[in-house]
Amino acid sequence: MTQYLAKYFALHRKLVLPGIGFFNTSTQPAQLEFVEKTLHAPVHTINFWQDENVADNNFISFLIKETGLNHYETINKFSQFITGLKEKLQSGVALKIPGLGILTNNENGYSFNPENLQQYFPGITAERVIRQNAQHSVRVGEDEKTSVEMHEMLNKEVVKDRWWIGAIVLAVVGVAAILYYYLSR
Repeated sequence: MTQYLAKYFALHRKLVLPGIGFFNTSTQPAQLEFVEKTLHAPVHTINFWQDENVADNNFISFLIKETGLNHYETINKFSQFITGLKEKLQSGVALKIPGLGILTNNENGYSFNPENLQQYFPGITAERVIRQNAQHSVRVGEDEKTSVEMHEMLNKEVVKDRWWIGAIVLAVVGVAAILYYYLSR
């Protein structure tokens, strides 16, 4: 029966154990550490709330489909399984639920130690890949051009405007003409 618990939890991210409590997951999104060039997977945390009055009819439907038993037999087997879990917990046995963690009974009720799911999702190196001379499409305003066309357009040699050279020559000629006029008199 424990394999069905883990499968249901993996598919639905929640699991109800009647008379014990319910499990669900909370997710922290993936993170990119730019300096370390590492991409960390999303962090999934398994939470447990002790509540003896919760029920989940969807789990019974799931069990019926998985086991192929009829509705009455499925409810009966699941009830026996839950009763067995409660008896083990009352006797002080720590229950290992595969894919979830370890459930124990203490003086305050039930205590849960979740399984570390991050061991299955280590961070990966995120190196920047630069491909020289690789052609791809680039959207420029309303137009779509290739990277080669954009490279040619951006790398055109700019003709430098040298208007100031002519201005200096005219200024020198003007000053020379004025000097000649006043000195020749």
